Amino acid sequence: MTLRTRSTVIAALLTTVVVVLGWLGLLAVLQRLEDGEVRDQVTSLARQNAAIVREDSTPTLVAAEESGVAQLVIGGRVAGTAPESANRRPLTTARPAMGEPNWKGTVTWNGQRMITVGYAVPGGMVYAAQPEPGLFFDPPRAALIGAAGLVCVGLVSLATWLTMSRALASIEGIRAELHEITATDLGRRVPEPQHPEEFRRLAETVNATLGRLEEAVGRQRRFAADASHELRSPVTALRTQLDLAMSDPEPDTDATLEGLDRAIDRLQLLVDDLLAVIRLDATAPAGHERIDLGELVRTELDRRPDEITRDLAAGALVEGDRLQLARVLTNLVDNALRHAEHEVQVKVRPDADSEHAVLEVIDDGGGIPEADRERVFQRFVRLKEGRERDASGSGLGLPIAREIAEGHGGSLDIADCEHGARFVLRLPLLPGDTGPTEEPTRERQCLD
Repeated sequence: MTLRTRSTVIAALLTTVVVVLGWLGLLAVLQRLEDGEVRDQVTSLARQNAAIVREDSTPTLVAAEESGVAQLVIGGRVAGTAPESANRRPLTTARPAMGEPNWKGTVTWNGQRMITVGYAVPGGMVYAAQPEPGLFFDPPRAALIGAAGLVCVGLVSLATWLTMSRALASIEGIRAELHEITATDLGRRVPEPQHPEEFRRLAETVNATLGRLEEAVGRQRRFAADASHELRSPVTALRTQLDLAMSDPEPDTDATLEGLDRAIDRLQLLVDDLLAVIRLDATAPAGHERIDLGELVRTELDRRPDEITRDLAAGALVEGDRLQLARVLTNLVDNALRHAEHEVQVKVRPDADSEHAVLEVIDDGGGIPEADRERVFQRFVRLKEGRERDASGSGLGLPIAREIAEGHGGSLDIADCEHGARFVLRLPLLPGDTGPTEEPTRERQCLD
């Protein structure tokens, strides 16, 4: 059973239940109104007959039409009745209570429930009675109300069918468009219906997802093209040197091996960086370890032979993957050493105001123009100075560092500095001893 059919059947059943309950309730209300009208009529007839009996010794009683009856009961026996053909069995022998003008009640007489009112007269009681109206006291009216309810059920069912058809037509349009979209035409989007709002939001979400997918596929394609281009250079260098060595009758073996070694080193570095990028694209940060960023930096710098100035404050607690954060530091320090003239400085401090742990890597090189500060974080982008200082670089170190930072909920940017370049890594700070939080002055932030 389709969703449209199920929805229509459920709507029809619920409407039927509501209509039946409403129909019965309306009949009950009409019955009470009819019951009150009959009681008033019976009371009026009983009063009228009591007046006739008081004024005439041989009274002629008056009864209501449609099965009504009136009786004069004296000594427990019926002395007069209207109509004359009525049963002579007394309706009741009940009398009004002390201080009450009449008696009112419902009795069973000749197998019928009768609304009865009695007045005391000299020597006896005068009673008037009419059958109590049942729930279906007026069959044509009950049938008319029931027919109106069936019409309501039909209208609700039709409206539900049409509404669901219109709504599902939007879903069918989205499904059909998604079915046609392939990896070669990710620029297509599904139609966005204006109504209902839930389906419109669904279409917007689908289109946003398609947009992100298109961007991701585009990035992968560009990455594959750039990687192929970058890999071609060391492979070509290897082949060229081998061809030259093979064609030279007296090759310089040491020079050839040295050149091959450099080409292999560059190729290995490039492959390692490509694998790192692939892992970052495929997975989230693997670890959720509590790390003191200052201690991590101190440990990593102790392993390096380079002379690096340190300013490492305690209490910069972060959560993340130790190996990935160590790679960020390595990439930033290697970049700084590549461009520095004399000194590289690494600083770590907790910043309670911004709730971040801050790592700064500063060099005293030529710096990075403001226009290129975002370009250097693009994959395979290398500025002219970087290519001149180190032709073997891959152009992936800084992009990898930023992606790791963003994967840890932080950021990596290049800040202003009077001399050289200043890279600032910010990671969410965990609760703990944050230590001093004052902002260093410009002279302490940058190298002279």
